[in-house]
Amino acid sequence: MSTIGKAIQDLEEQRKRIEAALDVLRSLEKGRGPGRPAKRGGGRNISEAGRRRIAEAQKRRWAKVRAARAAQTKKG
Repeated sequence: MSTIGKAIQDLEEQRKRIEAALDVLRSLEKGRGPGRPAKRGGGRNISEAGRRRIAEAQKRRWAKVRAARAAQTKKG
């Protein structure tokens, strides 16, 4: 293969790598990774009362954890 032919082949390979890198950067610019499907809209909606019940239950769980930790340090 001639020197010019080798140079052309090297440049073609380099162009492929550059194009692949540009594709990755473009997909990151759109806010999602390469090969990942776009996020679907919709989903579940929870009522205000349901959200409040969940929040209260979580507060009770953490209070229980804190109480157990406080009791353990007093025994310590």
